[in-house]
Amino acid sequence: MPTKARTGYAVALAAVGLLCLVPMALDAPQQPAAFAVYDRLNDVQPHRGGAGLSVFPTATTYDCTAGFAVRSKSDPRTVGMVTAGHCFTLNRVLGSGNDAGGAIDFGAVTVVKYERNVPNGTHDMELITGVPSQTGPQTYAPTLWVDPRVPSAMRVVGTGTASPGDSVCYSGMVTRANCGFTVQTLTGSKSCSREPGHTNDCTIGLAEATKPVSSGPRPGDSGSPVFKIENGNAVIVGMLVGGDPSKDGPPHQDAAVVFHTLRQIESPDGLNVRVLTQNP
Repeated sequence: MPTKARTGYAVALAAVGLLCLVPMALDAPQQPAAFAVYDRLNDVQPHRGGAGLSVFPTATTYDCTAGFAVRSKSDPRTVGMVTAGHCFTLNRVLGSGNDAGGAIDFGAVTVVKYERNVPNGTHDMELITGVPSQTGPQTYAPTLWVDPRVPSAMRVVGTGTASPGDSVCYSGMVTRANCGFTVQTLTGSKSCSREPGHTNDCTIGLAEATKPVSSGPRPGDSGSPVFKIENGNAVIVGMLVGGDPSKDGPPHQDAAVVFHTLRQIESPDGLNVRVLTQNP
């Protein structure tokens, strides 16, 4: 994934005084690593946030990352998982990993909020819910994959609002759990498509967090949960839709995480959902 010229970034900051990067959407497929019995690339039920997602039933490449489990506000019987809206089309059936019987069902895309072919879209989110399968409807847990941290799973115990200066983490299926990103803006960033002919398709009004001289999200991390850690548990604050993995190059390059805030996702204008949590 190409990275920005940092000289232009510095000039833009000096000129407008507002952090507004243009990172690429992270939507290129990734080849899976060797399968374990249970992990983020072999995500059995109940499905966890941070799992790799693929088009069912092939499960030979991974396209994006599961965000976090939610419940529909309009129909509390509907439980599912969020991910980035640029990842999959409506009604696409998804899987995650392989088991002895083949690809593992994950669910189907039932809501997509993503403005394609426009320069100033405001949504990049979608909802995955369970579909009947050989093993029955899928279930989703208020838990995140957070390897290489130990233990490799973390409970979601609450939700919160990110503020400038806060430290946040994300957990993607490519770069895995990555913490220490400092929130810079809640609405001043944007993410643009990396597809040829669509690089002017952008989602605006996004939050951004950066980490100096570090590595950040890679293609395939789109949809990752963005969260704070409190007492060893996760507090959800948003969902990753783009980023900048700028570790290589001149000194003092920042890696960037660009994300929808939780308020945007949970709102009636968003997915109209509520995050599932469990008691610590």
